[in-house]
Amino acid sequence: MPPIPTGDVNKTDAKGKRDGMWLITQPARMGEPSSTEFGSYEHGNKTGLWYKLGGEGDLLAVETFKNNVLDGEAKYYENGRVNCVGYYRGLNPNHDFDTVFVLDPVTHNEVTRIIPTERGTVRHGTWRFYDTDNGRMIREEDYQVDELVFTKEYPYSKADSAAILKRETKLPHNKGNVYKPPVSKQVSYTEAKKNG
Repeated sequence: MPPIPTGDVNKTDAKGKRDGMWLITQPARMGEPSSTEFGSYEHGNKTGLWYKLGGEGDLLAVETFKNNVLDGEAKYYENGRVNCVGYYRGLNPNHDFDTVFVLDPVTHNEVTRIIPTERGTVRHGTWRFYDTDNGRMIREEDYQVDELVFTKEYPYSKADSAAILKRETKLPHNKGNVYKPPVSKQVSYTEAKKNG
């Protein structure tokens, strides 16, 4: 994460539209905690990577914008660890409708869908969800224009982790013992001197 911007921020262009690096702080209100976000504007439109921080300065999200709508990879965090990575498809706000290519799940042919741009953005692509305690992927979902077309769970139980821990504690390097080869492979230096 880049450092929080300071100095020459929150400027406007000749038409009074936000332009360049902006730092926006939202105070706590209506039960929601305070937050800070920063990123770039291009003549009034959010563009590129935008970072959102919680009231304590913890990273909550990194989202990609184009033409003031989410478009591209988005990462969401919980307690400083990634809990979701997914992709948005931004719809062109300069037109009433936008065309998006999708893959027909039955025929596997690519077809076009016409979507009203008033929706702003749609989930489009693979979304992966992670356990924030151990970083393990727990679910994967594929979306086409906000429609879930595939999902797969990656089950993980505490029994699995207990079995792995038990196996790892039995390994020689985890017992605190020095490795000793089996008796049949050990060499006695006193016998070697007698025979030599």
